[in-house]
Amino acid sequence: MRVWHYMKLLKNGWKSMVTTSSKEVLQKRLEKIRVQFLFDHPFLSVLALSLPMHFQENPYEAFETNGMAIFVDETKVGTLDDPQLKYMYAHLLLHILLKHPFRMNDREKGTWNRSCDIVINLLLDDFERIGERPDDEVLFEKFRDKSVEEVYYALYDEKKEHEGTPDDENPKEQKYDLIENKGDTEAAREEIDAIIVQAMGAAQKQGNIPASFLESIHEVIRPKIDLATLLHTYLTESFFDKKSNFMRPNRRFIHQGLYLPGYVQEESRLVLTIALDRSMSIDHQTFSKFLGIIDAILRVSTDFEVMVVPFDDEVDTDKIVSYDAMDIRPEIQFEKGNGGTEFKPLLKYLTNTLELHRTLIVLSDGFFKIDQAPPLNTLFLISQKKNMKRLEPYGDVFYFDI
Repeated sequence: MRVWHYMKLLKNGWKSMVTTSSKEVLQKRLEKIRVQFLFDHPFLSVLALSLPMHFQENPYEAFETNGMAIFVDETKVGTLDDPQLKYMYAHLLLHILLKHPFRMNDREKGTWNRSCDIVINLLLDDFERIGERPDDEVLFEKFRDKSVEEVYYALYDEKKEHEGTPDDENPKEQKYDLIENKGDTEAAREEIDAIIVQAMGAAQKQGNIPASFLESIHEVIRPKIDLATLLHTYLTESFFDKKSNFMRPNRRFIHQGLYLPGYVQEESRLVLTIALDRSMSIDHQTFSKFLGIIDAILRVSTDFEVMVVPFDDEVDTDKIVSYDAMDIRPEIQFEKGNGGTEFKPLLKYLTNTLELHRTLIVLSDGFFKIDQAPPLNTLFLISQKKNMKRLEPYGDVFYFDI
């Protein structure tokens, strides 16, 4: 009995030694990579040294993150050789640097995770001395230079239309290395932002950073204006533009013998037209959320009218929907169009049919030819960043992301 007990203790002790030893080996492998980052990619070194790392059994991947810490599964990591380990370590750090867990919002988790992975793998493809990309980390050249949100909308649309996703071409590309982050304190977010800014400073000093990566980082660290704030400001300025008028002088300065013009509100009724490009990649839930933002802003007023005008290669007059302050906002279905988009038919419809004191919001991917500015106060909300620059002469332009 004593011999059996002794042998059991010896066996358990040996298992403990093996486990501890394997963890120490992994820690040394990761430490070696962090030293390589210090010389090859200092911005990755800043992140790696600043973020807490926890060794645990992960549900899905060798590396996982909630945007504030790194979780490593030593068993799963054991399947990676050193070059692959370096690549996957860098891959995870870019998830954190680009704030992918925090940008997920209410999007479908699997599609968002794939979109982030596609963007990161394309970014790392431009780097040298970044390790070796594992076979299950696929590259999709058609998404090069696109933002994560743009890739997400494209994948979501493909999934909805059953046109295929990365999983169809490579079944192993069903990854879940992002842990959605909810309920974290603002202080924790600010601490991560400070680390990211520090890492970005190291990247800019390095001098050999690919332009595609720098643009992605700038998108993260530049001040953000959420869509609700943007639309509230834009609609307020559009509808409450004040005109000077000497017929009603400014009474504030009359006692001083100064007759300055007073100001009158141009319109009492808020009138908005939303031109909806049916060829863009956007899901019904996102469009409903956009309309909800508009509705919440307009209902602050006592009187308004909204008209939603679907268009692609022509204006679909049968599907135009209007509602005002007396109505409950209708449930407007987002129906896909014929694929192509022409702006001239919309411009003709606006000019011939609508009052020109309206404000126009064009919701589109921007893949249309335009050579004439609309005759209304116009805001282009564009889902494809590369199309924003050429639309600037024709109205205000903003990147559409909810």
